[in-house]
Amino acid sequence: MPKNNDLYHMVKLVAYTHIWIAMGATAAAIATVLTHGYPISEWNALTVYGLLGIGIITGCIYTRQRRIKLRKNPSGIPQERRAFLEHWQLAMIWAWSFATVAWIVTCAAEWLAFFNLFIDHTALLFGISVLVLGYASNPFSNGLGWRDIPRLKWPVIALTWGLVTGWLPLQFIPWDYTLDEWSVVKSIGVQTLFIAGITLPFDVRDVHVDPANLRTVAQQTSPLFTTTLAFTLVLLSMGGFLAMDGTPARVLTGAVALVGILLAHFIRQEWIFSLWLDGCLILQGVLAFLLA
Repeated sequence: MPKNNDLYHMVKLVAYTHIWIAMGATAAAIATVLTHGYPISEWNALTVYGLLGIGIITGCIYTRQRRIKLRKNPSGIPQERRAFLEHWQLAMIWAWSFATVAWIVTCAAEWLAFFNLFIDHTALLFGISVLVLGYASNPFSNGLGWRDIPRLKWPVIALTWGLVTGWLPLQFIPWDYTLDEWSVVKSIGVQTLFIAGITLPFDVRDVHVDPANLRTVAQQTSPLFTTTLAFTLVLLSMGGFLAMDGTPARVLTGAVALVGILLAHFIRQEWIFSLWLDGCLILQGVLAFLLA
């Protein structure tokens, strides 16, 4: 991508700083809440702060993970992103840390509600924390991250995002909207399928920088097989969204994701991955809002 290209600068501004992925986390969480029948007009403070917190903490954790990877395996980061991180990593850490602290202080009135949520779902929230915080490095695997263990990189990403954007947002819905357990399981499963589909093309992009022992799908098969699998997973998720949702918002997002997956197979430029595919998470929330 030419360095004088406005698209290139946009990638650096919103994707390399993790603003885009943070927006995606909040938007996908919003889509989950809206498509399960809880309109914005009835949101309370817990809902608002909870959904906002998902995005802010995502940005903070992504920045932490990238810094660990930069320290442990710089060759595993594409050159342009690596150069950006080397220059801006400290500024990003301070910015995201400040945003996290500001969020914690601002939602002080909801601390008890968040604490009760943790008490009610200790095991699952602890599991999510282990997946999220241990992705880049953790004591359970002798300092390795889940992404460094063969065949775990892609499944861990998909499951984590499925839980964070398919289950956690539903915990910010008032008791009157409480869903049965099967509906919650379907929400996690379908969102996990969608995330798995839009994540696989990144393994194709990174096939030359990922260590061979990661055994990613792209490393073990071929770009064509990986793209076909990604396409299939998103199609399956669209079927789930069609069956579950009251609006076509996430089905339409799936269609946009399918186009992005095809483009990524033929045109492996960073904007397709960092803006288009990750942007499908933002699109989930935008369309869910517009079509609610």
